[in-house]
Amino acid sequence: MTLGTWDPSIQSTGGELQLDTELLNRLIAYDRDDSLSRLDALLDEGDKQRLAGLMKLDHGTWQAAAETLTEAELIHLIRFFAVAENLPGWEAGADSPVIPLAKSLRRRGARLDKALLQWLREVSDNRFLPYGPL
Repeated sequence: MTLGTWDPSIQSTGGELQLDTELLNRLIAYDRDDSLSRLDALLDEGDKQRLAGLMKLDHGTWQAAAETLTEAELIHLIRFFAVAENLPGWEAGADSPVIPLAKSLRRRGARLDKALLQWLREVSDNRFLPYGPL
């Protein structure tokens, strides 16, 4: 585990984060390309601080973004955010994007398989993953 620094002023100067296709594809690629184990090294400090705001976007925003994504893309994002939550300043608890993304999958009739649920517990200490507070 690596400790970093977080400067809240950088996040606020970056403007409002937009969940556009380019950004979502970039985040999806980290898992698709098997890069999650190196995520801390792959994101520069500016990205770490700017993108940390994604962890606090409201669930409705994530559910709207999920509408255009495939099930495979949703799973890539779930995996990305479960690992990203270990970065300094990315802790999200019940606000984690994993929760609305997993709910979007459930609404489609897809379930997270046992292997993925176990993996989530291994990589994250967030007790709210994947389905939120019960």
